[in-house]
Amino acid sequence: MTKNNALLKLSDNVKLNRRKNPIAMEMARTKDYYQKTILEAFMTYIPEQAVIYEMDSRFVSHAIYFLKYGHARQVYLFETNRAKYREARNDVQRNHLVGIECLQPNWDTKRFARWDKDQLTYVTPSPADVIHASEAAIEAGLLLKFSAEVEKYKPVLWLDTSSHNFAEIAKWLEKLHYRLQIEQNDQAIYVSQETKEAEEEKNELEAKLLERLETYKRQINQLQQECEQQISHMQSEQAKKLAVMETEHRAVVKKLDEEMQLKTVQVKKIAAMETEHRATVRRLEEEVKQQAELAKQHEQETKQSQKETREARQVVQHISDALNAEKAMNHDLNKRIFALLAEEKPVLLTMEKRQTQQQKELSSLRYENRKLARNLTIATEKYQRLNDTKVIRVMRKYWNFKKKRRLRNDT
Repeated sequence: MTKNNALLKLSDNVKLNRRKNPIAMEMARTKDYYQKTILEAFMTYIPEQAVIYEMDSRFVSHAIYFLKYGHARQVYLFETNRAKYREARNDVQRNHLVGIECLQPNWDTKRFARWDKDQLTYVTPSPADVIHASEAAIEAGLLLKFSAEVEKYKPVLWLDTSSHNFAEIAKWLEKLHYRLQIEQNDQAIYVSQETKEAEEEKNELEAKLLERLETYKRQINQLQQECEQQISHMQSEQAKKLAVMETEHRAVVKKLDEEMQLKTVQVKKIAAMETEHRATVRRLEEEVKQQAELAKQHEQETKQSQKETREARQVVQHISDALNAEKAMNHDLNKRIFALLAEEKPVLLTMEKRQTQQQKELSSLRYENRKLARNLTIATEKYQRLNDTKVIRVMRKYWNFKKKRRLRNDT
């Protein structure tokens, strides 16, 4: 991204067009608002949520400061030159300031135009609470263009006292009962005495109303305290009566509970005795049944055990007979095995000798095989080296040539 050198950036990231005038040059040097100290000093004399008229579009930085830090409701910026009007409007739009409106005035007809995408619409600005007129605006007589509005609405005036015709303006302001409030570096704030007296009367009236409200508040607080005391006394008496009634009620409830508990205990005892009787009867009946079942099971078990003992004896007899027969067979087999082992023993010994000889021969063959493999690798390496030599390559070409000649001669 390329840096735009045509823009002037202030300390709070406000971006303005870099104009060729002393105001813009001063802001480029300080990187801050023009007349910053005067702006800060004069802010106490400018009411909040005010409608402010800025008569000179070169002071667009003042208009931005009024909106951002003076808490202005609306700022109107006046400029008759179309090119300068565009520059001021671009500065406002670039910084996304909604409360500043640029107007192109016709001072003769007192009509104010606004350009929106090359479309002209006429606007009636709201009455001013503050008017800022620079030296050029006063010398051009623009302040006197609003003389009717000044006489009617008595706005706060911020004027440049260095203009050569300021003596006439001072006389006119004196007739309108305007008084100087603060002056700093040829910049002055004038406030109408009528508005000041009206504000003082308003403040006195507010003070009186506040005093009356305080007296009413004290009386109301006193009445409230008395009412609270009476209510607390009545609540304490009611609480005592309720406590007595609750104690009596608890005693009656306690007696009824004790009687009910006695009755429930007796009923429970009778029910428990009945359940115990039924349980004993059931237990006796179950014991009789169990004894009869046990007798039947004992008879069946004795019969079963006698039968199993007979069968076990028979099985034991069969097993003993089978064991005797197996012993006889095993004795004969052992005799035969021993005889065969005695016959096969010399054969096994000779086979064992042969196996040891074969293992020796195999080990010698393996050794020779490893030796031959090593010799083969050495021979192949030598062959490969010889095959890659220049002499062999030349000889191979020579043999191919001879072979081709022989074949040619044969044909």
